[in-house]
Amino acid sequence: MERKPGIILLLVIIANLIGAYFGFFVYYADQIAATPLPLLVFVADCPLAVLLVAASLFLVWIGKKNDFLSFLASAYALKYGIWTVVVILYFNQIYFAPAYWELYAIMLVTHFGMMLESFALVGKIEVKTEYLLIVLAWFLLNDYMDYFWGLKPWTVPNDALLLPFTVLLSVASVSALYLAYTKKKPKIFTDLLFLI
Repeated sequence: MERKPGIILLLVIIANLIGAYFGFFVYYADQIAATPLPLLVFVADCPLAVLLVAASLFLVWIGKKNDFLSFLASAYALKYGIWTVVVILYFNQIYFAPAYWELYAIMLVTHFGMMLESFALVGKIEVKTEYLLIVLAWFLLNDYMDYFWGLKPWTVPNDALLLPFTVLLSVASVSALYLAYTKKKPKIFTDLLFLI
């Protein structure tokens, strides 16, 4: 028997909308204000990720799921969840300085949550090979824009390892998610969202 979306799913949608608001209007506000309009889509990756997750989960909530949007949102959440956690830990002396540690401790937890929610719809959507190719191409373009056009977050220091790490993460995260969704495993997070 197919479980209906429950209150947990609604709470996850609301949490993602709060995260998107904070990201767009607080954390990235200065960078967004200084970025030309055509390039904005490349700037606030994490807020865009959680906004896409909220939209895809809302469509599931109302019974109008969109498999491509759900895969794109899941891929964004996995890649940028991992990326942010790794960057915060790698530059821990900066991010856990006395002036910033509370903000980045919260960001560490919330971005770990993004990684988990990327598997939220396993077994609920059908993923096509075209989705993998389109999302991977988009992520590689985004990586190019971040590192060659200077659109990566202003709060992240320059480091020679970031570009290869980010490109590798684009390929690995999208491929791993594609396998999870086509094999329909793991379903633990899906079951949790549709439990209550």
